[in-house]
Amino acid sequence: MSVARTIAILERLVAFDTVSSRSNAALIDWVANLLADNGVEAFVQHADEPGKANLFATIGPQDRPGLMLSGHSDVVPVEGQDWSSDPFALTAREDRLFARGSADMKGFIACCLAKVPDLAAAKLAMPVHIALSYNEETNMGGMRQLAAHLASAQIKPTACVIGEPTSMQVVVANKGAAIYRLRVRGHSVHSSLRDQGVSAVEVAAEAIAFLNRLQRELDAGLRHDGFEYPFSSVHAGSIHGGTAHNITARDCEVLFEIRALPGVNAADIVARVKAFCDDELVPPMRRVAAQCSITIEEVVDAPGLDDRDNKPLARAIMPLCGCTSTGFVSFGTEAGILQRVGVPTIVCGPGEIRVAHQPDEYVHTDQLARCGEFLDALGARLARGALALG
Repeated sequence: MSVARTIAILERLVAFDTVSSRSNAALIDWVANLLADNGVEAFVQHADEPGKANLFATIGPQDRPGLMLSGHSDVVPVEGQDWSSDPFALTAREDRLFARGSADMKGFIACCLAKVPDLAAAKLAMPVHIALSYNEETNMGGMRQLAAHLASAQIKPTACVIGEPTSMQVVVANKGAAIYRLRVRGHSVHSSLRDQGVSAVEVAAEAIAFLNRLQRELDAGLRHDGFEYPFSSVHAGSIHGGTAHNITARDCEVLFEIRALPGVNAADIVARVKAFCDDELVPPMRRVAAQCSITIEEVVDAPGLDDRDNKPLARAIMPLCGCTSTGFVSFGTEAGILQRVGVPTIVCGPGEIRVAHQPDEYVHTDQLARCGEFLDALGARLARGALALG
């Protein structure tokens, strides 16, 4: 497959500012038109959120399940980052292509779209599905919506490859990614009368201290040595509260994150936090002021990817991309959502996760070439017959 064709498509894709807080509709329309030009009809699934949509298309036989190639169309913001070039204009320097989303993960999407003419011309025995989602970087709402559709569809994909940046290594497991918001409502008084008030900041600090104690418990519990950090983790990422040094803070908000090992339910960890707040923190608060409270709400809770049901898929894909072993990653993906609706999924795509979300994000041209070779091998295999996933 021509790397030049891939780069030309990547140049168009990164020019769409699809930061999660903005619309991805223009990119989805452009991809739908590209597919239509190759005789491929796309199903565009609009979200309740204005300007947001998923895309799903099938290349090859329409009457049987196929292999899905999936990528998220949204990217993270660039504000406050020191870029050497326009983040929404693909810039080549030596063998690196710089732009927001070049690695995470429009590079993979470009590789897939560059392969469309060849796949459309081939007589595939097993179809290829192409899926693009929205809001992966925030609440994974796009894949949740698409997965619900696929779960009830007459024909759903046999398996899926999600092209997150793994340097084209096959990943069979990833930790879950959950974010929760803890809000404390205290009672505001002048600090000279602090016994009559409840500082929401101080109560939030006690909740954070509990998170630290809980982490020590997790470090002594379930261990999975496939991961660089082999335990589930919980940490407070941000805290905001208070208005002045001499006023007990009425409000404070803490965002905390849980990265749970596959098979560990983040909700169970949250239940521990809630029980501590309800049993230990709220009663003394309310003895001072009845309106005091602590609430915990889910921002996003994406399940981890468990390797127990995707090993046949990994064995089928590894020879096509030149891998001799599989790996685990600690970053979150949409794979666990698909796994929960019965679609075995692995993660494999061009680029390095260490440059994702960073200023001067880039993808190596040789990574795009490797992905192209994988898709060429995949297309040839599907033209001969279905992948053996048993």
